[in-house]
Amino acid sequence: MNKKNKIEEQLYNLFHEEEFHDVEPPEDFLQNVMNQLPKRATEPASFSVKCTELAHSLWKRFTRPMTISVSPLQVAFSCAVVLCSVSFMYEAPHKKEGGVVDVVHTTSRKLGLKPVSFALHDPDKQFSSAVVIGSFNKWQSRGFEMSYDESQEAWVLEHELPPGDYEYVFLVNGEASMPDPRAVFYVQDSFGNKNSLLQVGGVQHEL
Repeated sequence: MNKKNKIEEQLYNLFHEEEFHDVEPPEDFLQNVMNQLPKRATEPASFSVKCTELAHSLWKRFTRPMTISVSPLQVAFSCAVVLCSVSFMYEAPHKKEGGVVDVVHTTSRKLGLKPVSFALHDPDKQFSSAVVIGSFNKWQSRGFEMSYDESQEAWVLEHELPPGDYEYVFLVNGEASMPDPRAVFYVQDSFGNKNSLLQVGGVQHEL
């Protein structure tokens, strides 16, 4: 018999003697034994529990009443900023438009362009449309469409041309060409057609 078995046998005989049969354990024996046991580590909270707690915390934070204090000086400063912004937004387009007009006039002066007015009287409104075509626009109708002026009872167009002599006619109703009835000079082209002659110099011509 080895040493371990011998000790176990002695302990067995000791606890089975008659004098130990009537011994009662103390009342806090079980509690003391439980306290001596190593405590079990707390299980970490599950992911869903953590998410719930986080959502609850954020909800409480964002729904908590807030008190905002504003001084009269801050109110006055904010009003001044708004008024300055509105004033700037209102004035900017007008300055921009004026700047564009000045640029156009400056460019016209640099290029030496002269203002010219065309007019085709039509008091009975016989024509549905009228266009000025000539050597200054390579006899193309686009960009030289005339508009009817009720006060003048005429088709009118204002344009700018560099100084020089130009031949032109009116294209009415989109197909028929006719010279200007009020022109001072006329010339014939290589096809025998009669064209009006426009001389652009230092003064405005009424045609």
